[in-house]
Amino acid sequence: MHSHDTVVILDYGAINAQMAAKAVRQFNIYCEVLPCTAGIDRIRKLNPRALILQRGQAAGARTIGRAAACDPAALGVPVLDLLDTDCAPANLKAFLVDRCGLRQDWTTQRFIDETIVDLRARIGDRKVLLAMSGGVDSSVCAVLLHRAVGRQLTCVFVDHGCMRLDEPRQVVEIFQGQFGINLVAIDAEARFLARLVGVTDPEAKRKIIGEEFIRVFEEQARQLGELDYFVQGTIYPDIIESGWEGGKPVKAHHNVGGLPERIAFKGIIEPVKYLFKDEVRQVGECLGIPEAVTRRQPFPGPGLGVRCLGELTKEKLDILRQADATFRQAMADAGFAEQASQFFAILTNMRSVGVADDARTYGYVVALRAIQTPDFMTARVAPLPIDFLVRVAGEIATRVKGVNRVVYDITSKPPATIEWE
Repeated sequence: MHSHDTVVILDYGAINAQMAAKAVRQFNIYCEVLPCTAGIDRIRKLNPRALILQRGQAAGARTIGRAAACDPAALGVPVLDLLDTDCAPANLKAFLVDRCGLRQDWTTQRFIDETIVDLRARIGDRKVLLAMSGGVDSSVCAVLLHRAVGRQLTCVFVDHGCMRLDEPRQVVEIFQGQFGINLVAIDAEARFLARLVGVTDPEAKRKIIGEEFIRVFEEQARQLGELDYFVQGTIYPDIIESGWEGGKPVKAHHNVGGLPERIAFKGIIEPVKYLFKDEVRQVGECLGIPEAVTRRQPFPGPGLGVRCLGELTKEKLDILRQADATFRQAMADAGFAEQASQFFAILTNMRSVGVADDARTYGYVVALRAIQTPDFMTARVAPLPIDFLVRVAGEIATRVKGVNRVVYDITSKPPATIEWE
């Protein structure tokens, strides 16, 4: 347990309950978010030095949706009552630093040092298995664990058939070749797709993929010998959006709400579960992980499985891989890749009539999504030039077999989420 001063933020139904948390952490002060339904004993476990009430606003009301489970004043610490729009740095600094006198010592390097110490103390001489995706979250976990316990760590990368074009090969080259981490790569495409036959509901997909991941890791653990802990790259937004501790869920993440109740490990370790995405990137940079990994765009655990709507088949996933690669390459070539925080293609489950070589076609509709966001909790559409979009749409619709129509998603988050499923 760390020794930093802690701020507890109670969420009363704010549009962006994490806004205050990110603003507090900008001052190098540690904080956690709890729903306002959290009991007083749960709050006291964090030993807070200050309390922030993050409220929503509807028709002029200061509180929406939820009633508090306890009287904040009963905690005996300073309380700041905020609306969604009140997170100005000057307001927070006046409360946290000037009034409460909180220490500003929760830094990236301190997080790394304390996490490595905690991991060594928890793991001891036991062995651990890490779920490696190649994204920044699992990559940071891998380096932290490698520094903490060295060869006691085995990373397992599972190709579930829902990766982007050429991504499995790249993951192996980076982590086996460049980092020298003990990595086992498993081709499980056929296995996952067999489990997903006939499944169209997005939450069911996530849960099936999450459970199958665990089963593959359990089997690998038996082959490798006794492995006590399972490690995964869960981050704070995953927990919050999955309905943490009584909070209202947005969607189940495969590594939170999607995990099965029965797993054959003594425990799960999640080294970065209280970090936001930008904080994970900062830790990665401080650890010396190349920007090719730390700046890689977020990719959902189920991968293209939640960007390919409806039932998953190899044919549909291959179509999506080609369309997505075409879009990403076009963004890079046009110099727009740095203008968007995340961009990708979605294969809708809709087909439309088209024309090719003077003949009727009946192909899939592909949607393109490009957003700008500072924190991935809210997002706005990237304003890509229409002539660029027309050119990319034409390229995808004529060169990717099975596609004859392309649309551009212009919806912000909220009301939409960044992903379609």
